[in-house]
Formats: sequence, C-alpha cells, structure tokens
Amino acid sequence: MQDAVPQAISAKKPCGAGRKTSKAKSAPTVPTKDPQSLAAKNRRERISERLRTLQELVPNGTKVDLVTMLEKAISYVKFLQLQVKVLATDEFWPAQGGKAPEISQVREALDAILSSASQQRGQLN
Repeated sequence: MQDAVPQAISAKKPCGAGRKTSKAKSAPTVPTKDPQSLAAKNRRERISERLRTLQELVPNGTKVDLVTMLEKAISYVKFLQLQVKVLATDEFWPAQGGKAPEISQVREALDAILSSASQQRGQLN
C-alpha cells in the first residue's frame, strides 16, 4: 500500500501536458455586451444623428465645433422667434378693410430683426 502512493505521484503528468494549446480551432467568441452599454451606444448614435441634422439647419453649423454650433443654434432660434413676434403683430398686417402698414413701420420691424441678429453674432465672436 505504501508503494502505491509514490507511484501515483510520479505517474502524474506535468502541468499543462495533454492540453490543446491551439485556439484557432475553437469558435470565435463574441463578447456579450450588457444592455446598459448597448443602450448607451444607441443613445450616443441618436445624439450624433440629431446633431448632424441640427448642423445642416443652422447657417454655417458644419464649419464649427460642437459648442459653437450649439451657440449658433440658440442664437438662430432666438432670431427666428423675434421674426415671428414681429410678423405676428397686428400693426404689421392690414386688418380686413384696413390700410397696409406704412413703409416706416415695416422698416422699423426689419431693423429690429437685423439689429437683434447682429447683436447675437457679436456675442458669439
């Protein structure tokens, strides 16, 4: 019985013997991504897509960095809001049977729009 123990120990193979070391034969493993990282990737893609759309809508939006483009977008939206406000005033459009606005009123409204736009551009530069 005592002789059996040393033979069993000496009969053991060296560490790693008999193992296949070639990994080329095994199927390629695809790293599984957790749902959180997939959701984050989708979110980043949607943000990039929307930013590209915004760059196309804003004048000179494609020629600047992201922060400047967002500032230009804010300025442009404010400019458009002012235009809508000026054009929506009753004084700008003749009422039914009323007279058309005088040229001076139209010029004042357009000057207000243009001066607002130039002020916004001055803030960005």
